[in-house]
Amino acid sequence: MATYISKIKAYVDGDVDFLNDVIVEDREDGKGPRIVQWNLDSPTKPTDTQLDALEKEATAFDNESSLVEVRQVRNQKLAETDWVVIKEREEGGSVSNFADWKTYRQSLRDITKTYKTLDTVKWPTAPSE
Repeated sequence: MATYISKIKAYVDGDVDFLNDVIVEDREDGKGPRIVQWNLDSPTKPTDTQLDALEKEATAFDNESSLVEVRQVRNQKLAETDWVVIKEREEGGSVSNFADWKTYRQSLRDITKTYKTLDTVKWPTAPSE
C-alpha cells in the first residue's frame, strides 16, 4: 500500500514542499493522516477518495524513493573503498587481494538489480584489508 505522502506527490505529479505547501498530520481518531493545510493554487486540495484512486501511481513514487535510498547507501560504500582502487593504481599492483575488491565493488554496483528497498538488502561483505 502506498504512503499518504506518495499519494499527494502523485496527485500534484511531482515533489511537494511538506513544510510550506502541504501540511499533513495524523488524525486524532487514529484513522491515518490527513491534510491540514493546502497552500497550492493548482491543483486544488484533493479528497481522500481522489488520493485513494492514485494507489498505483503513488506506489511508483514509493518504489523510486526506496531505490534512491539503496543507491545512496551503495554509493557511500563504494566511496569508502575508493582508496583500494587509488592505491592499486598509484602503487602498481600493491593490493594483494585486488581481485576480491573488484568483485566486492561490482557486487555493490549491481545491488539495485536485485534489491529495491533498504529493508531487504543483503550487503556483500568487504574483503579484509
